Amino acid sequence: MNIQFLIGPVIGLIIGYVTNNIAIKMLFRPLKPVYIGKRRVPFTPGLIPKEKERIAKTIGGVVSTELLDNDTINKTLLSDGIISGITGLVEKLFNKMKLSEKTVREELYQKLDKDLVDNMTEKAEEDIAALIHAKLSKFNFGTEISKKVIVNIRNQYIEKGRIKAAFAKLVDDNMINSLAEPIGKTIDKMVSENSEAIVGDLIKNETGRIMDTKTSEIAERYWHSIPKIKSAVQSVYIRTVKNDLPKVMEKLNIAKIVEDKINGYNIKEFEDLLFSIMKKELNAIIWLGALLGFVMGFLNAFISIIFS
Repeated sequence: MNIQFLIGPVIGLIIGYVTNNIAIKMLFRPLKPVYIGKRRVPFTPGLIPKEKERIAKTIGGVVSTELLDNDTINKTLLSDGIISGITGLVEKLFNKMKLSEKTVREELYQKLDKDLVDNMTEKAEEDIAALIHAKLSKFNFGTEISKKVIVNIRNQYIEKGRIKAAFAKLVDDNMINSLAEPIGKTIDKMVSENSEAIVGDLIKNETGRIMDTKTSEIAERYWHSIPKIKSAVQSVYIRTVKNDLPKVMEKLNIAKIVEDKINGYNIKEFEDLLFSIMKKELNAIIWLGALLGFVMGFLNAFISIIFS
């Protein structure tokens, strides 16, 4: 009687353990479809291999919309800790510069490729010179300068009494405009033809002076401006995150990255990945099946004894 009472629960335990274990294995196995002749065996391949692409797409969507969405990343990037860390880099940089005896050029050569630094410097000089030249050419300030010079000369001579009032009347606005226009055009032409080279030389000389200045001198010169620089860096950082993060996230396409990464795993690697994440939970399911089998076997034996 006692042995019969125990057989049912033990058998139920074994059945529950084995069936749940098989069910979990069938999530992944077989890895490929199995055919008998031309007919595919049902439940092959396993559920995970069969639905891998759909699972990858779903996980990618969940990650991008629930875990790493714009609001979450925005809050993280604009948290006090991150902002403090970024502005703190300014002070760290100045402290490092203050202790260095190297020039700006030497520091850049040490951290970057020499040719890259030279090319970037030359390109920046050319771009700045071209920009200033374009602005000067469009401004057409030659006429305005000419007017101011002529008016200034007229006023000086009138005040000193060097010309008569009658002659002064001749130098009216119409004459000033007629004189200023050709002179202004000449000035504008000179600016258009020569400003780029002149500005380019000035910028090149100034760039060379800065590049050959010791970083310690720059740090000392602008040390008092650290709070303003930190504030400016913080403002630029916050504005950049707020304005450009949505565009970056759209270009980044986290959902697609996650989906492609998962699809890049072979089935065995994907199985190992999921098992490493859910090993404890899957084992709990197996033993829960064993427990339920044991309970059902016990109840079955108990009912049989009562009604026997």
